[in-house]
Amino acid sequence: MADNLIKRLYNAAVNKSHTYSLTGGKQTFFRLIGSYLSGVFLGKYDYNKFTEAYGENPLVYMIIKKISFTSASINRKAYDSNGEEFENQEDSEVLQLIKNPNSEQDEIEFREQCNEYLSTTGNTFIRYMSGVGGVGKEIRTLITNNVEIVCSKSGDIIRYDYTTPGGGTVKINPEDVLHVKESNIVNFQDYQELKFGLSRLQAAWIVVRSSMEKFEAEAAIFQNRGIVGVLSNGSDQPLLKPEKEALNNAFKEATGGPENYNGVHVTNSNVKYVQLGMSPTDLKLLDGIVSSLRILCGVYGISSILFNDNEKSTFNNYQQVEKTAYMDVYVPLANKFDKALSKFLSEKLGVNESVKVDLTSVEVLKSTTNELANSLNNLDPKLLERLMENMTQEEIRSVVPFLPQLSENDEVIGSMRSTNNNSDD
Repeated sequence: MADNLIKRLYNAAVNKSHTYSLTGGKQTFFRLIGSYLSGVFLGKYDYNKFTEAYGENPLVYMIIKKISFTSASINRKAYDSNGEEFENQEDSEVLQLIKNPNSEQDEIEFREQCNEYLSTTGNTFIRYMSGVGGVGKEIRTLITNNVEIVCSKSGDIIRYDYTTPGGGTVKINPEDVLHVKESNIVNFQDYQELKFGLSRLQAAWIVVRSSMEKFEAEAAIFQNRGIVGVLSNGSDQPLLKPEKEALNNAFKEATGGPENYNGVHVTNSNVKYVQLGMSPTDLKLLDGIVSSLRILCGVYGISSILFNDNEKSTFNNYQQVEKTAYMDVYVPLANKFDKALSKFLSEKLGVNESVKVDLTSVEVLKSTTNELANSLNNLDPKLLERLMENMTQEEIRSVVPFLPQLSENDEVIGSMRSTNNNSDD
């Protein structure tokens, strides 16, 4: 009953349009009945805690930071409307705008910020701005939690309302905003909530919260630990105050300093030592932090070995884990943004270009490429030609430079690419 009443009040208040945002959604309605009712009846979800976790939880920060920066740092190449690589990369308008996005960021900083917002909140909003006469084009990432989507009753986006850090509100046309998001099949109390992506931290929130409690407990353990042992004379006769001070000073002098860390001083005096250490329960609590790390890494599809989880780490499997991280996490994230940015900026700039990752620039993947090239190079030329007919142009481009018998024969390469193009059609 109460739910129906609230919905009727909401529909009457909103009239022609509805506002949705990561920081609360349905802002007009919230202002009318207050944040308490909105939380009780409409299930308001606070996305701010995800960005706060990125700034306060060491596990969340180092996982997202590594993924965001590594993916942003992969070199890109530009291709024209025919899928051919630009001989002069500076001829690509799309790539040049990405390389110089705005006056405050370079390419890597811009891409990293895009990755951070997507990995933290599940959404990234990129605004395109054109100066007077088309001069001074730039692209900027918007603060995700400050973006509100204003929709019609049918769910079509009317505009984006953006609250600037200064407190002002900017109304932005939908065609000037690129919204990259994660899939969302969870938050759908209103179908328009599906316009926002699902944060991975929402699914892992119980682990994020418990890991924070573990870190706080760890800090409390060391903060309150105090002395690590008790020194006594081993008899029922108490030491006088001057004797205790003399014994204490002598003990400090003999045992103090980093060179004596975790050591035991031996003396010929009639004394005994009782060690005070962490209980097994305390140690078990600290082990739980590693468990949280592994779960959070699993949520982001990356191995905890890359974050100093050395229990199962060896030199050989570390290299394999690093390669897997590129192919399963860093490169797919890069491809997601490159595809969306290429289409968005091509439309804004009136061109037909694409930007893609350059796998040959990734050192950890070069060994794999070399191994494949060496294997192919030992095949019979006719068999090799037939094999490469079924490879994509990107696969051919990545392998051919390492094949001596083919790199000098442009005619063979051309025929392979031609056959490959025809098979794709």
